[in-house]
Amino acid sequence: MKQQTPKGRDIPLPPRNPKGGRPTQEVAAQLGAHILDVALEEFINRGADGASMESIAASANVSKRTLYSRFGSKTELLRAAVEHGLCRHLRPIASTIPKGLLRDRLLFVGRKMLDLSLKREVIGLEALILWLLDHESSPTAAPTLGASEGIRIVRSILESSEWNHSMDEDALQFFARHIFDTLVMVPRHLILVRREFPNTPTAKRAYLTQALDILLWKRDTT
Repeated sequence: MKQQTPKGRDIPLPPRNPKGGRPTQEVAAQLGAHILDVALEEFINRGADGASMESIAASANVSKRTLYSRFGSKTELLRAAVEHGLCRHLRPIASTIPKGLLRDRLLFVGRKMLDLSLKREVIGLEALILWLLDHESSPTAAPTLGASEGIRIVRSILESSEWNHSMDEDALQFFARHIFDTLVMVPRHLILVRREFPNTPTAKRAYLTQALDILLWKRDTT
C-alpha cells in the first residue's frame, strides 16, 4: 500500500505483518524517514503535549512498539523529528550556494534561510523546540531552530573568502554566528514580533542588503 505523508508525498509502505517480525533493511530505512515526517506533522498540528505515540503510530501505519523500539520515548521522537525537519530544509540551501563575491553568496544564503525561518512549518518547529527546552534535562540537548547548521553554512562561505586568512578560529566562528543572527534571527524577530516591516521579498531584500553593507563595510570582498 501507499501511505501519504503530510507533505503530500506517497511513500510505498508494506502493510504491517499481523504476526510481527522485523522488516527488511530497505523497508526499515524507508520507514524511518516516513515516521519522522508523520510525527513532525502530528507534533506541529497537535502540539507536543497533544500528540501521542498512539496517534503517531496510527498515522504512520506502524505499531506503537515500533516507535518505542526506534526512539525510546515521545520526547526522543520529538527531538528526532524536529532535527529531521530542520535538516530537510537546510541541506538544499548548502548545496545550491552560487559562486561569486562574498557579499552575493551571503545575500543568497541569508535570503534563503530567512525565508525558511518564516515558513509555517518552521514557526511550528520553534514552539516544539521551546517545549523541548522546558522538558530536556540538558538545554544543550534540544535543537536550536537550525542555528548550528545555519552558522556552519555561513562559516563555509567565510572559509572560502579572504576573511579566512585574517581571523583565527574563534574569531571566524564568532563572525559566522554574528552574520547568521544579523541576516536571519534579527529580521525574523522584526517581522514576526515587532512587526517593523512586512514579510515581502522587497522588504526582506532591502533589509539584508543594508545589513550586509554594514557587516562588510560596503566592500566587495572575494
